[in-house]
Amino acid sequence: MKQRQLVFILCILTNLTALFCVSAYTHKITRVQTLPAYVIASKTALSSTKCGKELQNFRNAVDQRIPWSLKVLDSSGGFESGFLYGNTYWLGSRSQCLDTMNTAPLQIAEYKISNITQYRDLHKEFPPFEVNYFVAHLRHNSTLKHYVNVFNENVISLGLCLPASCTIDELILILETVFHDKITLIDDLYSVDFQLIQVKDLKDDNEWLSSNALLLVGITLAFTFFMIIIGTLYDIFIHQKYMKESATNNGNVKHISKDINTEINLFSYQDNIIGGILICFSVYTNTKEIFRTKLDTGAISALHGVRFLGMCCIIISHTAVYAMDFIDNKIWMWKKQIYHVNNYIVGIRIVSIDFYFLLSGCLVTYIYLMSKMNKGQIESTNCREKLIELFVHIIKRFIRLTPAYMMVLGIFQLSSVWFDKTSQFYVSEKSHETCAKYWWRNLLYINNFFGLDAMIKNLLGDIKILILKFILYIQCMSWSWYIANDMQLYVIAMTLLILSTTYFYTAVTILGALLIGSIILSGYTSYVYGIVPFQTFNERSKEFRDVFYFLPWFRISPYIIGIITGYVLTKTKNNLILKKKIIISCWCLASACYVFVFSLYGRHMSVLATAVYVALYKIFWAIPVALIIIISFIKHGDIITRSLSLKIWVPFSRLTYCAYLLHPVIIRSIYLSRETTVHFEFLFIMVTGVGYIVISYFCSYILSVMVEIPYILLMRMFIQYRIINKYKIFDIKIS
Repeated sequence: MKQRQLVFILCILTNLTALFCVSAYTHKITRVQTLPAYVIASKTALSSTKCGKELQNFRNAVDQRIPWSLKVLDSSGGFESGFLYGNTYWLGSRSQCLDTMNTAPLQIAEYKISNITQYRDLHKEFPPFEVNYFVAHLRHNSTLKHYVNVFNENVISLGLCLPASCTIDELILILETVFHDKITLIDDLYSVDFQLIQVKDLKDDNEWLSSNALLLVGITLAFTFFMIIIGTLYDIFIHQKYMKESATNNGNVKHISKDINTEINLFSYQDNIIGGILICFSVYTNTKEIFRTKLDTGAISALHGVRFLGMCCIIISHTAVYAMDFIDNKIWMWKKQIYHVNNYIVGIRIVSIDFYFLLSGCLVTYIYLMSKMNKGQIESTNCREKLIELFVHIIKRFIRLTPAYMMVLGIFQLSSVWFDKTSQFYVSEKSHETCAKYWWRNLLYINNFFGLDAMIKNLLGDIKILILKFILYIQCMSWSWYIANDMQLYVIAMTLLILSTTYFYTAVTILGALLIGSIILSGYTSYVYGIVPFQTFNERSKEFRDVFYFLPWFRISPYIIGIITGYVLTKTKNNLILKKKIIISCWCLASACYVFVFSLYGRHMSVLATAVYVALYKIFWAIPVALIIIISFIKHGDIITRSLSLKIWVPFSRLTYCAYLLHPVIIRSIYLSRETTVHFEFLFIMVTGVGYIVISYFCSYILSVMVEIPYILLMRMFIQYRIINKYKIFDIKIS
């Protein structure tokens, strides 16, 4: 009896052990079978096609644990940790997928290779068919995941290493079947439904080679390179030699070598106009001009330092902004870093842009009024002459900004088309589509207005939509809104300046009305819609912040402060002497204004208090900057203004415009060419931002030498040629 009981117990234990082993094995197989690449290979309904047969071969090889299939499976993406905190990038490894076909031996010690061959069959190390890396973009509807209202946070990027014979249409059919059956691991765990957006094979089909943008950019670059080579050779071997010989004959070699300004009589200039055009494209002369630290008489030296440092702030902040499509820890970033740091980073970027508006208004006014004072002519009251003068100034500004602007737009369009085909990331800004359709809006400097009708409808209907997303979708070069605003405000400023030469008080009245109107409109808009601009966790402020960000009537107030500053500088003529008490009072006023701007920034206030802050904070930011400029100009600055006036800032300041145009293209291109995501850390972003500053200014030097300076010099030559009959001596000044 006892023997039977013992046998019965042993049988039960044996069965339980076998059941446990089978359960563990089944669980192991289930985990493998829920990997996306394996699921696709298992669910294929294309067994009669080449793709279907190779997928079946791949699935069978995985079941048999053949090494090449495990490499391919390991290269594909799958569910990653951190999904609830924003990690929706299941990319796998693109380079590993493509390397599975690489039969070149690994360069390691021979004894290690022999050790590997003892346990593996090298014939099973490589797939029997060609593989390719695909990426599928899926939209999910998880309600457990945190949402912070940023771009594409509900889009999953899934990398798949599959047979290259599979077409995009075949993979779309398989994926839609898989999603309908809900068999992947994340479905069971998070109850998520997927919607397929697109599938890409990341192969360059050379479509961009047939685009009009490539033809235009290629012709322009070829012409520019040709002119640069010819112009540089002419300048070095002919023009410079002639200048030295001429200086030797005049006994004034030392003076000529230190001063770029030269005088050429009318006859010699007309005979050598082709040489003058070639010199405009000389890398030698243009490089010397960029790095020339000697400033003209009356120049505001402190502006060079502030201009460069302001651009550094913008580039570093854009390093974080343009990383939003690639960050895998968005929630942690917002909770731990953004709450404490980003409000001030974004705030510095915003006020840095306001500084550039102030600086532009100041320089436009100062240069125009000083030119009028130097000429000492009696101003005409003829309306036609005033309109012609305004038209000439607008054309000069257009030529000053447009060549480099359009060159960057063409390069950006080509890079966008390229990365749309080859990048595994899903980006929110569809530049390859918008730039091809709406480039003319940028050319006319009106791109910041489009999308306004739909935006107003959303405001009136109180629809919860991120308008910023909408505007970015229909804008080419989304950061170029600043250039459009600057051109529009320049037209307003020149109109008032020309009007002031005849009807001064009328121009002042209009200027004051514009300033007061901008203040009232900003406060009213904030009060009516309850907007708290740039507060991180205020959803309505995120929805409507573009109302304050892109439109000129909300940006004009610092520009007007700049116009007033330029007028004050013109009237002082560097002769204003201030007592020490007045200077201290100015610094105290500047400090008080900054306390108002930054102490209340990001705080939760009532709607009325917020409206007052929104109406006034740009003014309170602009006034201290204006005071610093004035104090620096009249030589009463302390260590701050002396530091900003260092000559080292001058070359970087001259490259600021090109750096602003190029740095988003560089940042986006580097992010889009990555194989992995970005894990946000404050120190990493700061260090990366410094690297982007260096790269941006190096590229801006190339753009400035090739495009910006040559066409500016050509414009000046044309203008001087038009007035050559009026002056017996023609003065060519490269500045």
